[in-house]
Parts: sequence; structure tokens; C-alpha cells
Amino acid sequence: MSVIDTATRTGGRASSVAAALLLPLVDRVPVMAAPCRMHASIDRITASLADWTREIGLETPVLARFDRMAGRAFAGFGTDSTLLFAKWLTWLFHFDDEWDEKPAGRAAGIVEATFSRLVRHTAEAVHGETQAARTAMTASLTAARPRPSAPVMTRIPSPLPVRTPRPEGVSPVEAAFRDLWGATAPRMSRRWRERFAHGLAAQGVACRTEAENRCAGRVPSITEYPVLRRGTVGPYLFDLVEPCLGVEVPAELRECRTWRTLVDACNDVTAWCNDVASHHKERANGDVHNYVMVAAHAFGLSDAEAVAWVNDRIAERSEDLRAAARRLPGLFDEFGLTPVEARNASKVACAFLTAPRAQLEWLLESERYDVTA
Repeated sequence: MSVIDTATRTGGRASSVAAALLLPLVDRVPVMAAPCRMHASIDRITASLADWTREIGLETPVLARFDRMAGRAFAGFGTDSTLLFAKWLTWLFHFDDEWDEKPAGRAAGIVEATFSRLVRHTAEAVHGETQAARTAMTASLTAARPRPSAPVMTRIPSPLPVRTPRPEGVSPVEAAFRDLWGATAPRMSRRWRERFAHGLAAQGVACRTEAENRCAGRVPSITEYPVLRRGTVGPYLFDLVEPCLGVEVPAELRECRTWRTLVDACNDVTAWCNDVASHHKERANGDVHNYVMVAAHAFGLSDAEAVAWVNDRIAERSEDLRAAARRLPGLFDEFGLTPVEARNASKVACAFLTAPRAQLEWLLESERYDVTA
């Protein structure tokens, strides 16, 4: 079924109407043009994800379909890889709702305390971390730079099975994070774990800023919003592609400007598409942290004009994504990557290139942004 058919099939809901506003991009943006394959084991992934959310205590509507977003983005990879990414997506959207749809999203102190606990756990849960490392990772909540660490692996060992009962007083969202971190962190180098913690801390700073804006009744400026949005998405979401695929991008490549552009452009495109699809619901909830509403406020635009303006920004940023990807083969040679390292980095880059179309198809079929939900 084509994406146009999907939009028609889900017609009548405000969520599908808003997501359909993205359809003109299919003809303008190459990375959104070709339909995604669905993972061959999607039924197994769906069932396993449902079992996990039930066991961990996350109340996830079936029609949210996070499994299908992962199934498209990771269609060419293993079932376990896709399931792990689906679990992280499910957790991230639940975590996001803590700040967007609940009173905690207006309490900067609660935001900061929650993120501090999670950042601290990323250090404490990994066997063999020194006290100095734990202190450094916790301090990343306010740090501006990643810290140097051990050399990076290019191949990841098999996952370690981790599942412990939810401690008394720990919310399902935090319990899910602990479970996922226990399943993910042992696969990765200390450098990657510190990078994840830094991204989690950056999200905490962005969510705290949103809480302060809500309390002050302040709308972010048109120049502030893209950077703020890149933080609230959760920068570590894009780092998670690596453990899910069982690889780790060499540090020199990952830290270069081209790779950073690749990651940031993927973040921006998917976040801004999400804003177009969700702006009806967020307006109904009284939240102004949405690119459509920020543009309307900044330029005095109608809703339709603001959507068109954001779509233009999505098209421009999508070209940045493609341009960065085209430069990668030359960088593989420049940095002297081995064939295995180049192949692993290409797998990660391909996941980024697939993400915009995979998300578009998910937005058209999901009921997550139905204003009647």
C-alpha cells in the first residue's frame, strides 16, 4: 500500500490530515520519495514489543505503531536489532510525553532531577566504572564538551541479557530506561557510553528550557527553536543506531563536520516533520514548542502558510542530509578506514537516510497525534 493510500485509509482524523500536509515533500525530497520495505519479521517484533511494554508497565496504545516505524527504518537488518530500536523508540515517546503532556513539563526542578537520575544511572549500571568516570558522566548534565576516553571498537559483542524487577518507587518510564540501558551499554565502548550520557544531559537542558518557557508564557524565537528542538528530540536517539546494528563508528569519522551534519540534519528533518504532524494536538494542549507555531508567531503567518514555510525548511535540510552522505566515501579513504569500518559506517548512514521516509509513513498510519486520543 502506497503512502498516499495510507493517508486515504486513515482519513477523517485530525492526525492524518496534519501528517498529509507533508505529502508534497514526496515529490520534492529524494530521501522521502521511495517507499520503505517493512521488516520481514514485523509480526514477531510487534508481539515481542507488546510483551515488553506490558511487563515493564508502559501503557502503549496499539495504534501508536512504534514497532512499524522501527520495522521500516531497520527493514534490512536483524530482528533483534529492530526490536531493540523499537523498544527505545517506545521509551523515548513515553518519556517525551512526561514533559509535553503532564504537569512535570512546567516544573524545571522535576525535569532536572529526573535527568540527573538517568545520567547517573548510565554510569552506575555499567560494571567496572570508576568513581571518577561516574562523576564525569554525571557532570555532563551541565558540561559543554564530550570527554576523551578509551579507543572505539568497530565490532560489538553479543548483548548481555539483563532484566531485573522494577524497584519500588521507580516509575515504569525510568524502569524501562534501566532495562534498555542494561541491554545496550555492555555492547559499547566507554567512549560511546559517555557520548550517550552527554546527549541525555543535553536533552535535559533543552527540556528544562521548555519548562521555563511554559511557565513564563514565552514562545522561542525562530532562530532559537531549531537548536532547542534538536535537544528535546534526544540526541542519543541517533547514537542508538550503532548498538542496534552491532557496530561503532570510528571516532575520527563521527567527530568530523560531515558526519555531524549527517546526524543533525536527520534529527532536524524528522523532528520538523513530527512538528507538522503534531501541531494540531500540541496547539490543543496549549504547548507552543512546535516549529509550525513558532513560525506562525514569528512571521504572522496563517496555519497553512506556517506549514508551507516549515516544509520548505524540511526540503532544504533534507538536501544537507543527502550532501553529507555523498561526501562519506571520500572521508572513508581520507581517514584510512578498513573495509569493515567503512561498511559499518555505511550501514549507520543508510539508516539515517531511510529515517525521513520511514517516519513519514509512520506518521500517516499512527494515531499518536490524534487530537481525540
